Amino acid sequence: MKSGQTMFEYILVFVVLFGLLGAIHIFVSAARSSAERTTQLVTCEYP
Repeated sequence: MKSGQTMFEYILVFVVLFGLLGAIHIFVSAARSSAERTTQLVTCEYP
């Protein structure tokens, strides 16, 4: 029973770690996209 609990805990930590990495990836991509749009607005030249 003890080894099954340990296996479950490792799987749970693994899933949480991948979820956290996925959330960080989404946040970084959103921040990069926002920075690109801001740069385009700042460098925009009006006729």
